[in-house]
Amino acid sequence: MEIYNSEEQQVEAIKRFWKENGTAIIAGVVLGLGGLYGWRYFQDQQLETTMAASSAYTKLLEQQQKAADNPELLAQFQAFVDENSDSSYALLAAFVAAKEAVAKEDYATAAKQLNWVLTTAKQPEIKALAQLRLARVQNEQKDYPAAIATLALAVPEAFKAQQQELLGDVLLNSGEPAKAKTAYQAAVTATKDAQNPLLKIKLDELAHVTAA
Repeated sequence: MEIYNSEEQQVEAIKRFWKENGTAIIAGVVLGLGGLYGWRYFQDQQLETTMAASSAYTKLLEQQQKAADNPELLAQFQAFVDENSDSSYALLAAFVAAKEAVAKEDYATAAKQLNWVLTTAKQPEIKALAQLRLARVQNEQKDYPAAIATLALAVPEAFKAQQQELLGDVLLNSGEPAKAKTAYQAAVTATKDAQNPLLKIKLDELAHVTAA
C-alpha cells in the first residue's frame, strides 16, 4: 500500500482516485438506492397481491358453502388456481376443489388438482398431504400401480404411518395381501406410541398371511 508523505500528496491521490472511480461509485449508490426502493415497491405489490388473493379465496369459499351443488363451482376453483398460481391460496383452493370433485365422484378432476399441488408446493408437509389424498383418489379409480408409485415418494416422518397404512390398503385391493401385511406392519412401527385400532383390525384379518 502506497504511503503519502504530505497532505498535498494525499489530496492529489484523492483527486486521482475520484477521477478514476467516481463514476462507478455514483452509479453504485444510485443502483443501491434504486434497489432499496425497488424492493420496497416489490414488497408492497406482493402484499397487495396476497390481500387480493385472500379476499377472492374467501368469496369463493362463501360461494361453496351457499351452493355446494353449483355445477360451475369446480370451474370457478380452477379459474382461481390459474389466476393465483403463485399464491399459497391457490394450493388451498386446489385442495378444496379436489374434495368437491371427490364428492361428485369426479376422480379425474380431483387427481388433476392434487397432482398440481404435489408438483407445485414447496413445503414437504403440504406435498405429503397431497400425496396421500392423490393415492386415495387413485385407489378409488382402481389405478393401483399409480397409487403405489405415488406412495413411493418420500414424506416427512410424521406422515409415514399414514403412508404405509394407505399403501397396505392399496396392495390389499390389488390382490397382494402378503405385501399389504408388510406395509401395515411398517405403519405400526411408524405409529410408535399412538394407538390405531383400525390398523390392528387390518392386521388381525391378515393373521393367516405370511408377510412379504
